Amino acid sequence: MDIGSFSDVGRVREGNEDALLVIKPDDGPRAGQVVVAVADGMGGHNAGEVASAIAVAALRRVVESAEPSLAADELLTSGVSLGNQTIWDAAAEDVAKDGMGTTLVCALLDQTGKVVIANVGDSRAYAYLNGEVRLVTADHTWVNEQVLAGYLSPSDARTSPYRNLLTRTLGNAPRVDVDIFTGVHLGAGDGLILVSDGVTGYLDEGDFASVLREADSAQAAAEELVREAVERGGADNATAVVVRRG
Repeated sequence: MDIGSFSDVGRVREGNEDALLVIKPDDGPRAGQVVVAVADGMGGHNAGEVASAIAVAALRRVVESAEPSLAADELLTSGVSLGNQTIWDAAAEDVAKDGMGTTLVCALLDQTGKVVIANVGDSRAYAYLNGEVRLVTADHTWVNEQVLAGYLSPSDARTSPYRNLLTRTLGNAPRVDVDIFTGVHLGAGDGLILVSDGVTGYLDEGDFASVLREADSAQAAAEELVREAVERGGADNATAVVVRRG
């Protein structure tokens, strides 16, 4: 597995409230497996930065302490749930962090190319398969719910003033529902892309495919995705993690 990651504050924000996680195949007890994540925090007084950091730290803690036999979907669900509970507790203890939260999209890839993804919020996972890119996750946003219900077209959703209105995040309640996605299998040259909405606000599937076709490494691809998003506007923090199977 070739793994690359990159994050940029963008052109508008003073701080970076995104966080990312990369656990490589030779790290920790889950030999041969890759765990990656992207979190996009929200909240005043730097609380968004705190929430996203808590989320990825909790996921790492679960991955590093879990039994190797624990199924991937259970592992990721446990990691996301621990992040949610920890954020909820931290906000309850500090009034300055009241209301903080974060998105979290994460994935586990094994050495056969099998991928399991967990998601809460609107950070996304895309699969790069046979030279084409498709969205795997579903955003937990008001506009996406309207699209799925047939009340809003996908093109209208991209420009809606409510496109960033989240309906599910970590830290919003003591418990959180975690969406699990399976069925993605990476063959030789295929890849997985995790990004915050600071990237997807400016790039689409065609852009992702072009970058991955041309990049000579996962790191170069991650950097180019973020650089292009910042160049096209950079109104938000932008983060990307790319995993390519050799």
